[in-house]
Amino acid sequence: MNLIKKSAASVLVVATVTLGAGTAHADPVLPNTGTPALAIPGRHEVDKQKALENMLNELGVGWANGGAAGTAIGALMGLGVGCISMFPGSLAGCIIGTPIGAITGAIVGIGQGNPRAQQAIQEYINTP
Repeated sequence: MNLIKKSAASVLVVATVTLGAGTAHADPVLPNTGTPALAIPGRHEVDKQKALENMLNELGVGWANGGAAGTAIGALMGLGVGCISMFPGSLAGCIIGTPIGAITGAIVGIGQGNPRAQQAIQEYINTP
């Protein structure tokens, strides 16, 4: 029985590493158009509503480009790891592993689907 558990855990680890490998890319740097007339550190000229709309738009693009798939893969990985390795023989590992995997998969999927989503979240948080 231990051989089956170890084999299943090894397959899950190999699948996670293989599916998680990706290529990073960066957007081109835009030329500087000049300095603003009055630059105050920590102050943004964007109001909170526009920042919220931009953040939700960028998160929607990220969700459409990879968030849903990342959530599904993460939930399956969390389910497998939780049920097999955390608490074998009980349902607690499955209950703990599935939502943790789903949340992690959603964050990674949205981040890879739209790299500008993180910038939009930070802009919203830093907008007074």
